[in-house]
Amino acid sequence: MINEEETKKIFGARLTEARKLCGITQLALAEKINYSDKAVSKWERGESLPDIFTIMRIADTLGVTMSFLLGEEDKPKTSFEMKNRRKNRRSIAVFVPLVSALGIYFIASVLFLIFKQIPSLAEYSEYTFLFALPVVFITLSVFSFIWWNGISQFVCLSLLIWTAYLTVYTAVGLFASLPDFKYIFISCAILQVICIIVFTFVHFIKKNK
Repeated sequence: MINEEETKKIFGARLTEARKLCGITQLALAEKINYSDKAVSKWERGESLPDIFTIMRIADTLGVTMSFLLGEEDKPKTSFEMKNRRKNRRSIAVFVPLVSALGIYFIASVLFLIFKQIPSLAEYSEYTFLFALPVVFITLSVFSFIWWNGISQFVCLSLLIWTAYLTVYTAVGLFASLPDFKYIFISCAILQVICIIVFTFVHFIKKNK
């Protein structure tokens, strides 16, 4: 039965093999998975073992299986297969969010045309594009946590906060007298500060692992 120390050594050797087959450095791999190159170096030397979710992310990044990294399979994918897999993954990570955003604006365009035909709503029809913005950034935020890095996640969440504020402000201004929006603005500003603090904290925690 393989013990923990043997698992560390096997994982380290397989990680080194897969990384070199991909033609990337320890630093490049570390940046892709939001860890420090010191952590990657420790793993490759068999001094420590990442958690299961990090192993899954490493396997996905390098285009191999978890079973290979843990010594349950003998052969990694070929360099050509790995490059194709990474290329396909990057394409999906761009294509799916883009199509989703375009789909949301297609729906907004349909609603715009419908509202244009309704006399009581015609003057408000063009606001459908503004109101679609928070929906777009909710969608992009979800995808950013699946495929993108920390900076993209931060940008998407920040844009979501402020487009939501702009949408609420505009909607209330259209259909009612504007209340004092100072407190809503302050709330959004606080959310933005919290977002900055959380992402900064997570970044430094991962870099120091």
